[in-house]
Amino acid sequence: MTPLPFNSLVPQNLRLRIQVAISALPVVCMLLALAPSYFFAQWLEKLEGLPAQTRLLDHPSGRLWVSVFFGALVLQLLLAYLLGWLLNALWAFWVLRWPSQKIRAVYLNSQVPYTWLKPAAAALSGEHVAIIAVARWERERKAGVLRYVLRKGLIGWGLPLYVFMYGVQTLLRGDLWVPVEALRNAVLWLGCGAVFGAVMWWVSEMNYRKLKANLGL
Repeated sequence: MTPLPFNSLVPQNLRLRIQVAISALPVVCMLLALAPSYFFAQWLEKLEGLPAQTRLLDHPSGRLWVSVFFGALVLQLLLAYLLGWLLNALWAFWVLRWPSQKIRAVYLNSQVPYTWLKPAAAALSGEHVAIIAVARWERERKAGVLRYVLRKGLIGWGLPLYVFMYGVQTLLRGDLWVPVEALRNAVLWLGCGAVFGAVMWWVSEMNYRKLKANLGL
């Protein structure tokens, strides 16, 4: 079974309060991970050899710095996401007093407790929950990859990143809103969201095929 942090199908069968509870720490960690990128971006703006009011790409090593920035951002978000799930496991061990076997079953094998499931899924047991996950994804994938990427990627991730990384930073610096810069950043961050949505589609397809193989479908 796919580990719960990378399982995009089984969590859809969880009660809303459980979904919020187990995603809170990963999301908070990812938001906090954006802070180093903010200060890194501030430092890049003062990079030696970069004239005022010019783009970072105009610097002799601009492309390298941009690549480093986005590489570091992706790595920070991934590590922060995993840290959030590790904190979930530690919370279950230290506070909820779960045995290590249960923690491994839930977080490494996605064998979630019966009480976590929505009523419709809780009415079933065992492999039937996986069957529901497969059926839900089959319904969603019928809408197509473009709609999924738009909803999960551009709107779900790209837009919030754009608001935080450009809108909020612009306000904090007291800068004027420049249409060209706003458009450039919109293309950048919405593009990142589209990539994220495409990756999530690919991960869901992998989980879907793995679940079907385990169920012998």
